[in-house]
Amino acid sequence: MKKLFYLFLSFCSLIMNAQDIDFPLSQSEIEKYESRVCIQRLPDVAITHPDAYKIRTQKPVYSSSVKQITLDVINVDAPSAEPEYHSMKHWKKGKWETFPFIDILAFAGLGRDLSKGDTLPEYIRMSEFKYPLKPNKYQVHFYVFSNIYTYCNLTDTGIQPVEGTEMEGAFSFRVLESFRVLKPEYDSIRVLFENHTNLSVQPVFFPSIDTDKRYTVHPYARSGWSGEADYMKKCARLEAGEALLFSIPVSWDVKCITDPSDKMLYGAGKLSPDKYKIGLQLEIYMNTEFEVK
Repeated sequence: MKKLFYLFLSFCSLIMNAQDIDFPLSQSEIEKYESRVCIQRLPDVAITHPDAYKIRTQKPVYSSSVKQITLDVINVDAPSAEPEYHSMKHWKKGKWETFPFIDILAFAGLGRDLSKGDTLPEYIRMSEFKYPLKPNKYQVHFYVFSNIYTYCNLTDTGIQPVEGTEMEGAFSFRVLESFRVLKPEYDSIRVLFENHTNLSVQPVFFPSIDTDKRYTVHPYARSGWSGEADYMKKCARLEAGEALLFSIPVSWDVKCITDPSDKMLYGAGKLSPDKYKIGLQLEIYMNTEFEVK
């Protein structure tokens, strides 16, 4: 069961510098986002799994004296995910406004797996918030985190998805087939992600490119740096029925890699023929409402 602690910290946030992560590019090179990965937004994706994940309070109405509300987090028909954190809004002057937590509140807890068909509780304690509940309408916001994967084969003649690894269902995630006709070094791995739900979905970083034996084989793929996450929030959040096409070049400029040990790993300047694992980290957002009377 997830545990919630109130931690009064001597700092308000942790700022991660790009140099602190295990990645072959400097911060200035990481920030050349458009040169690393091309992102194309695609509309008109069928909504076939509208309620892939759901949340609901166990009661629709509560009294103002309630000390704790239990939120059910439900995986109806979607990839396994990790429940994350809740927040609230209240109805004020004709619109939803943030219902603030107490100052310097931090969440910490044990990871939980929300598999397909599971329901897990999330406990919302009124002592977390700066103000007591009053008769009004309230909105709970919650998100889950999921890692999804697919595979492709890079050969001398083209790029092919590995049969049986394409994801279908609430989210489609697959590598598109391409043929190496002219200059192979100008090829790109094209990765299609489709949102077939009615939920807002945020890819956290660029797709990762690994092999089963080695993590991070491409310097233009996912960096893990917070600045990249901020960039994705600005340009890559998907609403219901939308899709993204990521195009990741199979070659890179070796001059952007300066560390000698990294040059040994990435000095070839291109991916060699092999089987590659493509990953994408997702945050999936939900909300539900209740009343206090």
